[in-house]
Amino acid sequence: MKRSRSHLVTATPSPALRRTANTHSRTETLRPLKSATHTGEPIEHRYRAILEASGNAILLLSTESIILEWNHAAEVVSGWTADEALGRSYVELCLPIEARESFLAELVRVAEGSELRGLVSPLRTCTGSLTILSWNMSRVVGADGRLIGLIAIGTATVPQTRVEEELRLAQTQARSATRRAHIAAEEERCRIARELHDEFGQALTGLKFDLAWLNRKLPRAPACTDDGDLQHKVQTMSGSVDRLLNAVRATATALRPAMLDDLGLIPALESLATAFQDRTGAGCAVAVAPELSSLALPSEMSAALFRIAQELLTNVMRHAAASQAQIRLTRDGDNVRLDVTDNGKGISPERVTTTDSFGLRGMQERVSLLGGSFHIAGTSGIGTTASASLPLAECAAP
Repeated sequence: MKRSRSHLVTATPSPALRRTANTHSRTETLRPLKSATHTGEPIEHRYRAILEASGNAILLLSTESIILEWNHAAEVVSGWTADEALGRSYVELCLPIEARESFLAELVRVAEGSELRGLVSPLRTCTGSLTILSWNMSRVVGADGRLIGLIAIGTATVPQTRVEEELRLAQTQARSATRRAHIAAEEERCRIARELHDEFGQALTGLKFDLAWLNRKLPRAPACTDDGDLQHKVQTMSGSVDRLLNAVRATATALRPAMLDDLGLIPALESLATAFQDRTGAGCAVAVAPELSSLALPSEMSAALFRIAQELLTNVMRHAAASQAQIRLTRDGDNVRLDVTDNGKGISPERVTTTDSFGLRGMQERVSLLGGSFHIAGTSGIGTTASASLPLAECAAP
C-alpha cells in the first residue's frame, strides 16, 4: 500500500525555510507565499510544488535522522522511492557506516540552532553505488515555535577534475566520430565513383560500339528514305551516349578522382587546375615544393587537401572574378601546407566570419579534425589567400 508523505508545514512558513528556499532561486515561486497570511492547504500545496519541482534532493529529517519528507529529486539521486524511504533512518538507509556518526553529530548541531552550509557527504544509492552531495541544513519550526524537523537540501557535486576529464573525453569521442564519418563518406564517394566508371561507363561504351556496328550495317541511302531516317536516328543515339559518358566520367571524377588514389595528390591537383582553366578561362598554376614530390602522403591527408583545394577553386570560380589562381603545396616542419591564392575581388571580413558559409565551415572542420589549422583572408581588389596546414603525424595516426 502506498505510504502517504508527512505534511511539511501546516502554518505560515518559518523564516528559516524561506531563506533556504530563496538561496535556491525559487523566489518567483515563493513570492506568493510571502504574501499569504492564512493557513491551510493552499500554502501546503505550494510548498509541496516547490519540493517536487526542485532539482535538489530535499529531505525533512527528525533529529534522529528519520525521514519525514523525501522529494522527487531525492528519489532520482538515491534510487529509493518515497514509499521506500519515508519513516526510515536516513543514516542507515543512505550513508556508509564510516559517515554516519559525523552526520548525526551535524544533525544535533542544527537542531540546537546552527545552520549548516556545504556539508559534503556521500550518499549510498539503492544499487550500492556512491554519489557525493553537498548539504545545507536548517531547522523548521511551526507557528507555535515547536521544532518540526530539519530540512536538508542536497546538491550532487562532481569534482572539477572529473568534469574536465569527461568534457575532454566527450570532445575526443565527438571528434573521432566526425573523423570516422568523413572517412566513411570519402570511402562511399570512392565506391560510387568506381561503380559509375566500371558499370555505367562500360555499359555505355558497349552501347556506343553496338550503335556504331548497327550504323555500319545499315544500307547507305538518301536521308529522305526510311533507311536514311534509321541512320540519322542511330547517329543521334550515339551522340546521346557520348554525352552520357562524359557526364558519368565528370560525376565520377568529382566524387573521387581516380588519379588521387592511383597517382597521388599532386597529379590530382594538376588535374583540378586543368579543369578550372577549361571551365573559367582563367589561369591556374600548381607549385609543389621539391621535398613533397617524392613523399607519399597519408590517404586521409591527401583527400582532405584535395577537397579543400577543390572547394577553394570553386569559390574562386563563383565569387572572385579572378583571372589568375595558384595552388601551392609546401612543407613547413612537420606540417604540409596548402595555399590557394587568386587575384580577384578579395573576400570580405564579413564573409569570412559569417556562419552561413557552409563551404568555409566545412573546410575548417575538416582541417580541425586532423589537428591542423585553416586561415583565409582577402584584400579588396587584390585577391584572396586561403591556407590549410595539416600535421603529418596526426594524419598518419589511425
